[in-house]
Amino acid sequence: MEIRADGVHNIHLENEKETLLITLYAKALDYHSKHSILNDKKSAELVNAIDYDFEKLNRFPNGNLMVVRAKQFDTWLADFLQIHPNATVLNLGCGLDTRVSRINPSSNVSWFDVDYPEVIKIRKQFYSNRDGYEMIASSVTEEGWLEKIPSDKPVMIIAEGLLEYFTVEEVKTLLNRLTNHFVHGQIAFDVMNSFAIESGKESLKEVIGAEHRWAVDDTNEVDQLNGKMKKIADLSIFESTFISQLPLKYRFIYALMYRISNFRNMIRLLLYRF
Repeated sequence: MEIRADGVHNIHLENEKETLLITLYAKALDYHSKHSILNDKKSAELVNAIDYDFEKLNRFPNGNLMVVRAKQFDTWLADFLQIHPNATVLNLGCGLDTRVSRINPSSNVSWFDVDYPEVIKIRKQFYSNRDGYEMIASSVTEEGWLEKIPSDKPVMIIAEGLLEYFTVEEVKTLLNRLTNHFVHGQIAFDVMNSFAIESGKESLKEVIGAEHRWAVDDTNEVDQLNGKMKKIADLSIFESTFISQLPLKYRFIYALMYRISNFRNMIRLLLYRF
């Protein structure tokens, strides 16, 4: 990464690491929309500070669904912190996600953002470690990083737009490591069905060079990956209450899509306790 004389950051990422810019851009567009759902000013500021051809990301439709997903996870996290004000938050595959700014947790919360070393290097241009907040540079599938995190407090784990890039065995191993490390908590993540993955495969590979590897057509299969995890919520992204905050055009389109099984289950948002 290079910083130009005008303060703009030149970013060079490849494959799945570059996908962090898709979600960042979607949240920035939402901020500039007439009725913003996230009101994520920080994401808009980051987009303005990065020299990147964001226009090419317009090839990925339905960015507002990423915004709905983020808002749903923010809500689950806020609910958890209301019950456990001294909790640990673990944000896996954080990219340039601004959730810590949106939630603005109290100093009693221990927040950890985890991502690849090259991603954290970029992230540190915009965020700094401080009391209660730490960035960890590691692939989440590697061993060692988890031991840096205290395990004695309730934990809320979020893996937003992440697990789709792993194999089912990698997902199973990660979930087991997490539930073995922490005493108790919750974990929220999203899954995509085979239809969604096949539909977006060519665009994702051509524009970004990334590939989704884990398809979930029946979320009961997820339940079998870890005996300690008990499902709290399982909803189609179109069932999220925040869909109602989208412009009328999109509410109409998504209502039609919801009537078709392949579309209805293309992205599901899951919440488990353990």
